[in-house]
Amino acid sequence: MHITLTQIVLILWGLLLLAVLLQYGGLVESLRALKGIGVKLVAGLVTVGAVAAVIYRSTGYMTPEREGWIVRGRTPADSVSPGFNTKARFRSLAQPLGRVTDRNGTLLAGYRFDEHLKRTYPAGNLTAHMVGYWTGPLRDGMGIEKALTMLNDSLHDDLPHDVKLALDLRLQRDAMRALGGRFGAIVVMDASTGEVLAAANYPTFNPDSVWYDEAWTRYVRDTISRPLTSRAIKDNFSPGSSIKPFIAGAALQLGTPLPEQSGFVCTGTYTPVRGTSEITEHGSAHGRVDMARAMRYSCNVYFSYLAYGLVGFRPAKTYLDSIGFDERLRWNSAAFLNEYRTLLPARSWVKGRDEIAKSRLGIGQASVKSNPIHVAVLMAGIANGGIFHSPMLERGRAPDTLRWHMSQTIARKLEALLREPLLPGGTAAKAFAGIGSRGIEVFGKTGTADREPDGREPSWFISYGRKNGRTFAVVVAIQNRNGMFAGDLNAPMARRMYEALDGYGYYSEPAGAHR
Repeated sequence: MHITLTQIVLILWGLLLLAVLLQYGGLVESLRALKGIGVKLVAGLVTVGAVAAVIYRSTGYMTPEREGWIVRGRTPADSVSPGFNTKARFRSLAQPLGRVTDRNGTLLAGYRFDEHLKRTYPAGNLTAHMVGYWTGPLRDGMGIEKALTMLNDSLHDDLPHDVKLALDLRLQRDAMRALGGRFGAIVVMDASTGEVLAAANYPTFNPDSVWYDEAWTRYVRDTISRPLTSRAIKDNFSPGSSIKPFIAGAALQLGTPLPEQSGFVCTGTYTPVRGTSEITEHGSAHGRVDMARAMRYSCNVYFSYLAYGLVGFRPAKTYLDSIGFDERLRWNSAAFLNEYRTLLPARSWVKGRDEIAKSRLGIGQASVKSNPIHVAVLMAGIANGGIFHSPMLERGRAPDTLRWHMSQTIARKLEALLREPLLPGGTAAKAFAGIGSRGIEVFGKTGTADREPDGREPSWFISYGRKNGRTFAVVVAIQNRNGMFAGDLNAPMARRMYEALDGYGYYSEPAGAHR
């Protein structure tokens, strides 16, 4: 039988207590004769035992190998995250974590007894990246689960603290089904509050299985699928044409003369930098177009010329930075989601490594990456007339307004432009045909990117839908479109989410209501 160091110390102190009882009358009168020699003998044994235990703990027990297990794990797959918080990590093994539920009270994380008390995740892989897991010192944790260990530690008590999320497990399940096994993410956000109602990711993993070496090793070593990485929160992709509304915002904000003011004609090609490959319309030409029609048809020539030839890379980057690019987006949270990168979103960024990269900003290639949660915040902010809220996972918190700048005038102009792709001839018109019969007005933009050096070929649909004064943003990002266009791939997925929102009664609530 394995006896721990703590058990040894408790046994020794028990013997000392017995000896003291004997010294002062004790419970066994027949042992009075031993009181003198007995106390001395037991005290000596306790002293020798304690010294031996300390020596064993420092030399025999805490070997370099065991210390390595704690710091690096038992297997190459075990890991320790940034921000090694020894107190929180070890204390939480003995201090129970609270229950995690969705907005409707459905249990997402709790306990079950299986020989030992064990943390369990009833929603399994549906909420794995947001709810996360907690395994203790070796594999650490992620998501809400890791945040709970720090929440408990900060309150300095031994009580579990429950957390109710804004997440709706029904929408999360619908979003996962909409992805249909494609690598990517779907985010659904309440535009009025910043609450994240869904943030589905595929591939995903089973948080109940991370306890087991074989499963954990498989997850960590899968560098192709990366099942432990949240595409919605911890990743970013080339936005393709989904960057065009924000390029339009830069031009409108800066008062840049628009191409149509000088008689612009789309001939089907544009060569921004001499000696480089052309930016094309894939064999077609749009002719004389203004900004609205260029948005409807997603004209690459128009927006490339606008971004590089008229606005300029540096002013365009400065504008994008003013709405959260190259900035670490933080959660509106009381549960330490922003600590030690527990669930901190990846950055959207703009980088002009050379003139070729700079010239591709207008079509969302080579110089820019977008994070789905960030883009959902941007779409919600446009819907709100230029007021942006921090994303929020916990229920019951007041909205937190970000210090990003977009005038109401610009926001309203962008809203009109975002209506264009859903009109006849627009890149998302087919996918949203008939959606008006539900009373939902959708505003959005497709984005179909070419293959990037990292091998990914992303596609996007960024949008928000309004009905009865309620507005929800839906963002669909697919990692590899496999030759399909966003209007045929991403946009139908977004439509399914709007129909689900309507079916669950979200659009029936009064504006500002909290479920």
